[in-house]
Amino acid sequence: MGKIPQEIIDRILDKLDIVEVVSEYLPLKAAGRSFKACCPFHNEKTPSFVVSPDKQIFHCFGCNAGGNVIGFVMKHENLSFPEAIEMMAGRAGLEIPRTSGADDGTSSLVKQLYEANNTAAEYYQEKLGTPEAKGALDYLRQRGLNAETMKEFRIGYAPDGWENLQKYCKKKNISADILRKAGLSVKSDKGRNDYDRFRNRITFPIFNERGNIVAFGARIMTDSQPKYLNSPETTVYSKSGILYGLNFSKTAIREEGRVLIVEGYMDVIIPYQNDIRNVVATSGTALTARQVALLKKYTDTAVVVFDADQAGEAASLRGLDILIANGLTVYIAALPEGEDPDSFVRGCSGEAFRKVIGRAKDLFDYKLDLLLRKFSGSGIIERAKVVNEMLPTIVKVTNAVIQSAYLEKLASRLKLNEAALRKEMSKVKADYSFKYEEKTRVSSIPGNYRNSEIYLLGLAVLDKDMYDTMAGEMGLDMFIDETVKKVMFLLRDFYRSEKGPAAGKILSRLEDDENAKEAVLRGIAKADITGDKDKVLFDCIAHIRKENMEYELKNLTTKLKHAEAVRDQSAVNELLARINRLHKEKVT
Repeated sequence: MGKIPQEIIDRILDKLDIVEVVSEYLPLKAAGRSFKACCPFHNEKTPSFVVSPDKQIFHCFGCNAGGNVIGFVMKHENLSFPEAIEMMAGRAGLEIPRTSGADDGTSSLVKQLYEANNTAAEYYQEKLGTPEAKGALDYLRQRGLNAETMKEFRIGYAPDGWENLQKYCKKKNISADILRKAGLSVKSDKGRNDYDRFRNRITFPIFNERGNIVAFGARIMTDSQPKYLNSPETTVYSKSGILYGLNFSKTAIREEGRVLIVEGYMDVIIPYQNDIRNVVATSGTALTARQVALLKKYTDTAVVVFDADQAGEAASLRGLDILIANGLTVYIAALPEGEDPDSFVRGCSGEAFRKVIGRAKDLFDYKLDLLLRKFSGSGIIERAKVVNEMLPTIVKVTNAVIQSAYLEKLASRLKLNEAALRKEMSKVKADYSFKYEEKTRVSSIPGNYRNSEIYLLGLAVLDKDMYDTMAGEMGLDMFIDETVKKVMFLLRDFYRSEKGPAAGKILSRLEDDENAKEAVLRGIAKADITGDKDKVLFDCIAHIRKENMEYELKNLTTKLKHAEAVRDQSAVNELLARINRLHKEKVT
């Protein structure tokens, strides 16, 4: 898809009512002129998610998510901006014209890779039902899989042979180049034809969150190595951004209010077959920030299921700090010796597995108990080792109240002074080392806006008359913050052709600028609760004038000192004249 004309985006926003769209996802309840619901992007009991039909935007006062109807669909469906536009255009009955010169071919390639992977999955599924796949099918049945589950997860069989898949795909008009880019074939290093990557293996399609097949994991049925052969990273597949099973489990995760994190494909599939549906797998890798961001859309509680070996290692718990750092509550469920979720559910039952999950311990308590067993003894050296392992976890807790409670509990369990622990925690770095760090001053922090500018931004977005008054009284160049100034100039251009509502359409023009979108939402939130808007408008204008004048005086004084130091009398005279003029303006 090429560049989408802004006119088309505006027409989509004009045709779609945000209340109508959001109500298809959430049960909205009227609250004055707005509508409220529990936020779909974080768990809460008291609704803080507000949809405004007047402004055509949504905003959550709990997690600060916000935007227009396109932004809501993007976030809820995990779509890219072009994907959300295409989806909403279809709903609005509009066609998106393809403009030339802006498409780098990436979108077209993505579609071809999805098609190639889907075709490969069809081929592998078809082959699983043939006589040559008897061994594979017997293996899967021995592992407890039924036909319905195999079909749902699209499990298949890649037959032995070097070019089977390539010949099949050629009949489907899928080129050798696309198969190579999808990771389904491999270029021979001897100058011969490409060969199929997966041969004589059971295939597990790997889906992204939206259910598109992006890669494959393929298991050998013998003791040969490697046991699993995986697709390489491609345009559509990045291992660090995929959680196996999320496309199947996301609804259950939201309904259950928590996610179970396991390791392998079968650890997802067997519990799922036994009606435990809120499970995802990391596929044997450490959790990444991208994976945690995916989970945060559905829940703020994670239960990590460890086997006995993992459960006994403090090092294996360190990787879970990324969940803590992103605001999730983390529990650990430990399985008996020699068991993983797959074998435990098959050998015991889904109900027994649920009981194990029900006994899961908070990460803090679990880790502390483990370390106290590992560093047994009450000596100061042993206690210091426990502290060295616990503080990097505690420091990542984003909730100050919970963090304080953990410190208090740690001090109590170790019989140490809490103030001393707080002092040690100030030295903690993310890599589990303890070093003193110099405090550096950040000169420009995104989101660190002047209150007066943010208020004016909100008032201007909500009301064209307010914008006109503000622009006439002080102009746009008096805004200091470049983000706020950028939005103000966008508003100027917008109001030349339209009167409003501006909020939803302005946000659509800021799709690539998260700071600007955040500034708009913050400004609207402030302006919304303002009583006498006219008074606030003129107070903010006066405040900005005063601040700007003080800033300019300070700047001129610094320049004057420099001019005097280098004895530049001409510059001194000019600067003194400018300073005197500003002082007279202050008086008047």
